Amino acid sequence: MLNQSALTVSIITWLLASMAFVIAPHTLRLPIWVSAVCVAAASWRWWIAKHAMRVPPWWLMGLIALAVAAGARLEYGRWFGREVGVALLIIMLCLKVLEMRMKRDAMIPIFMGFFLAMTNFMYSQTILMGLYMLVCVWIFIAALIGFNRINTEATLRQRLVPAGWLLLQAIPMMLVLFFLFPRLSGSLWSMPQDDRSQTGLTDSMAPGDISKLSISEAIAFRVEFDGPVPQTEDLYWRGPVLTEQDGRAWRVYPESIRAKLEYVPQGPPIHYTVTLQPHNKPWLFALDLPAAAPDNAFFLGDFQMRSRTPVANLKAYEVTSHLRYRVGTGLTTRQLQPYLNFDTRLNPRAIAYGKALREANPDPKGLVESLLTRYNKEFEYTLEPPRLGENPVDEFFFDTKKGFCEHYAGSFVLLLRAAGIPARVVTGYQGGEVNPITRQLVVRQAEAHAWSEVWFADLGWVRVDPTFAVSPLRINRGMSETFGPIGVMNNLIDADKLGLLRQIAFSWDAMNTQWNRWVVGFSQDRQRDLLEGLGMREVDWRAMAIWLIVAVFSTGGIAGLFLYMRAVQTRREPIVMAYERLCAKLAATGIERARHEGPLAYWERLQKREPGIAQKVAPLFENYIALRYAAQDKIQTGNVRGFIGRVRRFRAE
Repeated sequence: MLNQSALTVSIITWLLASMAFVIAPHTLRLPIWVSAVCVAAASWRWWIAKHAMRVPPWWLMGLIALAVAAGARLEYGRWFGREVGVALLIIMLCLKVLEMRMKRDAMIPIFMGFFLAMTNFMYSQTILMGLYMLVCVWIFIAALIGFNRINTEATLRQRLVPAGWLLLQAIPMMLVLFFLFPRLSGSLWSMPQDDRSQTGLTDSMAPGDISKLSISEAIAFRVEFDGPVPQTEDLYWRGPVLTEQDGRAWRVYPESIRAKLEYVPQGPPIHYTVTLQPHNKPWLFALDLPAAAPDNAFFLGDFQMRSRTPVANLKAYEVTSHLRYRVGTGLTTRQLQPYLNFDTRLNPRAIAYGKALREANPDPKGLVESLLTRYNKEFEYTLEPPRLGENPVDEFFFDTKKGFCEHYAGSFVLLLRAAGIPARVVTGYQGGEVNPITRQLVVRQAEAHAWSEVWFADLGWVRVDPTFAVSPLRINRGMSETFGPIGVMNNLIDADKLGLLRQIAFSWDAMNTQWNRWVVGFSQDRQRDLLEGLGMREVDWRAMAIWLIVAVFSTGGIAGLFLYMRAVQTRREPIVMAYERLCAKLAATGIERARHEGPLAYWERLQKREPGIAQKVAPLFENYIALRYAAQDKIQTGNVRGFIGRVRRFRAE
């Protein structure tokens, strides 16, 4: 019999290609030296297989492993965490391939590859990533099938087709486990996150910060309203409130405390559900002004709404807001003092101008109107404002007069504080686009915005947006109407006069919405709602465990029945029937084939017990393996008849 345990160039090439496929999404996040180590290890192992060389000795592999582990420690500064854990797993996978000697050694890299495929979901849970990882699993299963091919090298079709059927057969059990396995609190992909913020707003704002987000097509959150969508000019999504000013940047007030705030609604309530993309920060977004914080969230004294834990996974929450309200009319001088402070060391011209405004306009409302009039007449709204220097507000307000929303909100609040009027900067998003298929409002990073809130004794806190004075179109119609399509995709959509690309984009967004709802965001609450909708009352872990056991056994029973019927059908094939006749003749020698025993394992047992008979029957076993596991279109009728005739004439004595 042929030696089936050797690692050929074809096997090594297939395994290395499988590894490259699953590692590829990580390469943009990995340090360059980690990618270099992987490429070097893969190339070395392929060279070893190509020229039949020996693998590196154990002591050299140990030194390499220690060196890369030390490099990872220096690179990331720690041993534990998402980034360093994934990097070490990738490196160890490549080193394991380098030290492989026999086919059985390849099992460990393949199973490590299955695990590595799951780590990609730590960074992205999109539909495309799910499909890509499904293909990765398909390729690794195909690699397993190829390794177990007897006598001949498996073709691409002989690897991929059986692997695809195995994946399809696993779908029913996958669905059962997905929907019925008891969920813990949180979303499906809940996992530890490194302390790294993602694209979006931060707890500070300097000139140019928000304008960088204005070119991003990334989705910040989606909103589903119970009724009609409000007008664009009313869509102010409140986020971090910035109170401290150091002359250059605005920051969240460090002493903000949790508070139960009350305000007087002056309009009907609006109910809606926000599905927030992960941004690894604690703040939540809601229309000005939310009436109550959702579960596991709270308010700060300035109506910032925050989650009790950073939003590291897709988060859905229900909110009720009032677009018209009165709040903060009874604040004391001490409570207002943080909204009057500013850095007196920088921007002297702006500070002096603010004081002069107060002398010329004793009435705060008149002062605000005069300042907005100046913005309207003298300033320009632009995505590419000039760079500012040591005194940014002075240079912007008196010299360049070109800016984005953060320039206007920041300078406006500083001037009001210099004039003795309490004011603060509010950041968040303004506007959004309605998907006509899902009727959801999609808010992108491009809608990031900053505005101002001014305190008047008789009105309390009032939203005043100086950007509206400069560019009303931005507030009334949105970013795309102001500056044209944002991003490459939106430019392509705008150029499509037939509207096909726009329809495709809306359809794709609708698919992502369902994916986020039923896969990424399939939480404990959503699972309970689904099961209750199916008629399961009093859903708890005991009831779910019973249903899970019943479903698993039912699914397994149906699959087992299918495989049994297929096996019965297979036994009727002439090749298999002849082989069973051969095994019956060999059983007369006292060595009966076990039901689970394959032809190669059976022959090896014969070789140990009856070497003479094993030598005599070896050609028949080789003939059977070649016929049984060959592609159907390559099996010739004459060969099958020849095998059946030789089995009929065989005598074990």
